[in-house]
Amino acid sequence: MPSNNLGAAHLADNPLLYEPQRTNNFYFIVNDIDGILRAAPSSYSETNRTIDNAQSRLFYSVSAVSFPYFTQSPISIARGNSDIKVAGKPTFGDGSLTIRDFIGTDGKSVLMAWQALSYDVETEAVGRMADYKKDCTLIEYTPDNAEVVRYYDLKGCWVGGIGSVERSYDGNDAATVQATIYFDKAIMRVPETETPVNV
Repeated sequence: MPSNNLGAAHLADNPLLYEPQRTNNFYFIVNDIDGILRAAPSSYSETNRTIDNAQSRLFYSVSAVSFPYFTQSPISIARGNSDIKVAGKPTFGDGSLTIRDFIGTDGKSVLMAWQALSYDVETEAVGRMADYKKDCTLIEYTPDNAEVVRYYDLKGCWVGGIGSVERSYDGNDAATVQATIYFDKAIMRVPETETPVNV
């Protein structure tokens, strides 16, 4: 046990070990959404129905993400005067995505087009999983952007809801758009190995 265990000197002497991970050093990528159809095609000409560079539009609009770890409810097995608890079925919580509502990149249209793949408001048709479920990647990197610390493969993501739009004459804030993202599972990986660690 080091003599200075009550202070921060040990951390300062080992900067490679104790560099803190920042909350703002991340990338969020949605795969396979380039050329996605707009959610409201009737408002556009036939030549402007698709959204070019949808993946990069969303990438540069992302402000915050949250994809929780799974939880497990216990299964209780009783015998005699006692019982034991064993692991039950895992459940992944709902993810969330917040984007800045940039006028030029129009990330909101990308989100709405993605959501329209699961339910089309005009036709009232529910889409097929092969169309609306997308794999995503959440990457955490070092403050100098030189090294990937860890990344998460997010499987089967889709837009379950987009937050209501609130506008106020009294406000002076940049607008954001919040979306609920459902996903099947998250697999955490570290760059040195391909061995998955479930989170």
